[in-house]
Amino acid sequence: MKNKMWILILVLIVIILAIVIAIFITRNQKTKVNEIASEDAMDTNNIGNLNTINNVVQNDNQVFNNEEQISTQETQTTSQTEEINNGSDNMNSEEIKINLIVNNKTFSATLENNETTRALTAMFPMTLNMSEMNSNEKYNYLDSSLPTNTTSPRRINAGDIKLYGNSCLVVFYKSFSTPYSYTNLGSVDNVNDFVKELGNGSVNIRFEL
Repeated sequence: MKNKMWILILVLIVIILAIVIAIFITRNQKTKVNEIASEDAMDTNNIGNLNTINNVVQNDNQVFNNEEQISTQETQTTSQTEEINNGSDNMNSEEIKINLIVNNKTFSATLENNETTRALTAMFPMTLNMSEMNSNEKYNYLDSSLPTNTTSPRRINAGDIKLYGNSCLVVFYKSFSTPYSYTNLGSVDNVNDFVKELGNGSVNIRFEL
């Protein structure tokens, strides 16, 4: 009888131990599952953070590329503008060479490159009967008006070619002071020989490029 009791007690102890071990194993498994789930959640969050960082980096790179393109375009635009301005300056600085023919003798003259002279030379070649005035100039009223940019030179030099008003072409052959305003055109290169050919009274002068 006593032996049976001890056997039952041992069986109960074994059963209790088995139950305790099973409970312990079950808890450990649940803990591991929870840890794995937490790690997966952390990995998911990390992946999301990495994607966010990548998007930010890509956006920064795009902004940098756009700024670089804008800077390049601005540089190109600046270069093109400088080329245009340089070309314009060169064109405006170039002088216009013409010939004045008096008594079959040719005399060179240098004109400024401006709106007035370009309009005048567009009328070349032309022969004008230049009338005498004040023993210091020859003049002719053109059939067409020209653009003007009048200034007061205060002094006229022999060989000066000027426009009085908007249509009176004047070639001076003496130097003197003047209160009048003119649009400056240019001057004859070899003044002395040119003045000798003009003579007194009216004279025909042919203007050519």
